[in-house]
Amino acid sequence: MKKRKKSTVPSTAAKHLVQPQDDCVSFLRKLLPLVTGWLCFLVSISFWTVTYDSAHIKLTLFQIGAVVLLTLWGALKISERKNPFTRRTLLGMLPFLVYGGWQLLSFLFFPYKLAALEETLRLGLYGAVLFLIVCEFTEEDVRTVSKFVIAAAWVSFLYGLLQVWAIWFPSVDLMPWKGFFGKRVFSTHANPNFFADFVVFTSCIIGADYFIRRKKSNLVLLGIGFITLIFSETKGAWLAFGATLVLAAAIYTNFFSHRKSSSKKLINLTAAAVLLLAIVFTGIYTAKRFQSASFRIHTWQATWEMIKDSPVLGTGPGSFKVMYPKYRHPQIFYIENAHNNETQHAENEYLEQWATGGTIGLLLFLGMFGYLFFRAYKKLRASKNVSTRLYIAGYACAIFAILVHATVDISIHFVSSGLLLTVFTGILLALCQDTPPAGGISQPAPSVLARALGWGSVLLLTGLVTYYTVSFYQIFQRMVLKTPGEWILAGCACAGWVFCVGALAYIYGKLFLKTQHVAVVLLLLVSFLPIHFFYNMFCSNHYYSVGIALIRLNSVEGALDFFTKAIRANALNFEYYQYRGNIFASRLNLGQSISPFYGDKDKPSNDYERAIRDFSVVLKQTPYHALIHQDIARLYYTTGVHYVQKAQEIKDPALFRRYQQSAAENFEQARRALNLSLQIDPVNVDSYVLLASMALMAHDTQTAQYWIDAYRRGPAKVTEEKFLARHKNNPQIEFLQHQLDDLQKRLNIK
Repeated sequence: MKKRKKSTVPSTAAKHLVQPQDDCVSFLRKLLPLVTGWLCFLVSISFWTVTYDSAHIKLTLFQIGAVVLLTLWGALKISERKNPFTRRTLLGMLPFLVYGGWQLLSFLFFPYKLAALEETLRLGLYGAVLFLIVCEFTEEDVRTVSKFVIAAAWVSFLYGLLQVWAIWFPSVDLMPWKGFFGKRVFSTHANPNFFADFVVFTSCIIGADYFIRRKKSNLVLLGIGFITLIFSETKGAWLAFGATLVLAAAIYTNFFSHRKSSSKKLINLTAAAVLLLAIVFTGIYTAKRFQSASFRIHTWQATWEMIKDSPVLGTGPGSFKVMYPKYRHPQIFYIENAHNNETQHAENEYLEQWATGGTIGLLLFLGMFGYLFFRAYKKLRASKNVSTRLYIAGYACAIFAILVHATVDISIHFVSSGLLLTVFTGILLALCQDTPPAGGISQPAPSVLARALGWGSVLLLTGLVTYYTVSFYQIFQRMVLKTPGEWILAGCACAGWVFCVGALAYIYGKLFLKTQHVAVVLLLLVSFLPIHFFYNMFCSNHYYSVGIALIRLNSVEGALDFFTKAIRANALNFEYYQYRGNIFASRLNLGQSISPFYGDKDKPSNDYERAIRDFSVVLKQTPYHALIHQDIARLYYTTGVHYVQKAQEIKDPALFRRYQQSAAENFEQARRALNLSLQIDPVNVDSYVLLASMALMAHDTQTAQYWIDAYRRGPAKVTEEKFLARHKNNPQIEFLQHQLDDLQKRLNIK
């Protein structure tokens, strides 16, 4: 009896189940992992600057990339007609949602919201990207993103190897930032610590990929990464490397190895020996650069003082850079050998979480990652799929490495590490849940309105692409390219621009023309607003850089215009106001005029009033910024000197008294500002010089001597002789002492 062939024609019931799928849905599903992968790749390798460190290109790529990614996700959900915020998803993300809610609540109660807004927005984007990955990613998507991470490692590791070679053959590295950290390697991450962190956590992904695909090139890549890690000379990365290797050994012996217990013990002992070796390396590098360890110790002590003042609620996300100067130890100024550097973070993530989020925030932060590792542990025990378990092990180790390194470093707060931590966390959560397969979505009926809006939006998209291209060209043409390295950078910048803008135009254009949903078209159009906002922030950083360059060329008027453009493009960066205020203060044109470009609204102003206005903007949001108090004092001092000189030229007694009164009032304001500055920064010699100079002009020899002696003694809390030695024989102070001695002789004062 012949066997009956199975019919290839679907049954009637099956026909009802098989429906044509929406083209946009399949397109969008493919895009989500690809855009995520490209975003990780570009943020990791991008480096466009003529100095060693300008992470703003990485930040801009993340900001715009995250907006595009979230927009595509929204378009997918609209096309699928599905709500991603299901009870199951929300419960699975509960620890992360509670942490995010606490951060938002803390931000709402923080008094200096504008100063913390940019960092808070970044945290919000991280959270949204994390939610997207948890809801949408499958293991195939994880494999796609892993390939991009490994590709980024190839680029970064190879350039790091080139920097190692350049230690002995400097000419091989053509980049303008070469040698900025001496012999320390930093590759495409602008800082040896950030690069070393990248090496350690990407090595976990590379290792997992090797065991899944058995590609020998991964072993070569791991070897290159290890060499560059050595030459980064980073202490914290060695701790992370050793600790992560111990975790990897524990995962292997408990979940993957079928060897005898004696072999497992040998593996664990070997991992422990590597950890001990890593600790030795850490000690060696600490001894070589003890100044770095001293900086961290003083920062941690000051952060602990912050915690004691607000132990339960903290000060709010993004507030550390605003509040920390109030507690900063004066030793930091000696270690950094500068006064214009504001410490942004605590050099220990857990202390910073405690300071800004309070005890509640710290517990939520620890609970969030404790929950993540618990989920990974349960999935490792339950899953029978080897590749899934290897990916879980690799990403769990990568996250663990970042968290260990965060005990002594701030790289987690920069997008080159922060984005990848977010993506890795989302991937690990996605792997640990049983995601049901997505069902087919029926093709919607053609929409005339959607098609008309789509074609109109394509025209708008064409105009925007043209506008941004012209804008980028205007930025680009100001670059002066002299060296081969600068030409290489320029070529990479152009290629990157063409790729990013071209990809965005293709994706948006295709969606505009293919979608049958009016809501998708409207969502894509709305996304242009945050994209434009973040692009303006990128332009503002460029205008600011041009302004700084013009100051160095003594082109004050040109610098003033560019700082104003920077403020107009991004009013959230208060450093721009400070620089512009200083230019007004140095120019100090007291003639009244009205200039809307410089911020004059309804009445004429002079440079004195404009400077006060700009300084007030900074002071309102950063009240513990030492240099802004000194800048204000310098403005009052300069104005006071101006009125003293005017009084000497005037013969009218009434006008003379008025000028003298104005001078006295400005000098008094300068003293108040300088006293505030000294409370925050008692090291800066300029503050003592201004106070002593005002006393000399008033023939107050006793006060002048007091400020000269105060500087020579040094701050009360500083006991280190190597620091106090800097206060001896300072040329500015010695010159003031000679002036004081001459004045005392003229006044016959002993």
